[in-house]
Amino acid sequence: MSKSFYDLDYIIEINERRIEQYLAAYQKVLERLTNIILIYSAITIFLTSVIKIVFFSKECPWVIYTCFTLFILLFIISLYNTIRLIIPVQIPYLNGPKIYYEGFRLEYEQTIKTQAEIENLLKASYINELEVALSNFERIFDRKSSFYYNALLYALLAAIPYIICVGFHISQKENTIQKVEIINSEKISKLLKIDSMSKIKNNSDNKPKDTETIVRGISTQLPGVDSSKVIPSSPIFIKENSYKRKKK
Repeated sequence: MSKSFYDLDYIIEINERRIEQYLAAYQKVLERLTNIILIYSAITIFLTSVIKIVFFSKECPWVIYTCFTLFILLFIISLYNTIRLIIPVQIPYLNGPKIYYEGFRLEYEQTIKTQAEIENLLKASYINELEVALSNFERIFDRKSSFYYNALLYALLAAIPYIICVGFHISQKENTIQKVEIINSEKISKLLKIDSMSKIKNNSDNKPKDTETIVRGISTQLPGVDSSKVIPSSPIFIKENSYKRKKK
């Protein structure tokens, strides 16, 4: 079968194929969200201890303060992009075929008598809907990919100063253990009976708005078709995780 951009059937085919590709790519972006969650989970392990060192330790050097400030800044940027990534968006869904072979067909037949011309106009209306859906899928994929990339990048960058803070926390903990052992050994050498008690206390413990811009209509210029006679068509937009349908 010869492929030509003068063939309306081929134009329909490649538009449908591109929509499938963008939809699959968009779903993969959301699936990779687990990579970011894993980094966040690793960070929370020592986060409480690091906060205690920074805010309640008198021996904390300025380098650790700087690293912790840098970590907080990078982590907030990453978290902001993650929230933007998971915010539901309007997803375009194609109309049922009945709107073309019954609704649009009857409307075309009122002014046009040639069946071949009506058939081309019906295909043109369907192509118009495909182009609107494809433009929106392309825009959604570009935005979500950008959010994922920034969220992952800044999470990895935030891990660098965080590891420095954790290293300082571990070194302080080792020094404390060594001091306790020295004190205990001195007491054992001087006293026959030792009464010791130790208590360890561990205390644990934005929703940005995203304005979505939907591509409303596309002026389709198709070979062999009078664009002024084409009835514009648009897909149905349904917000993710929502039952409400919105026609644009």
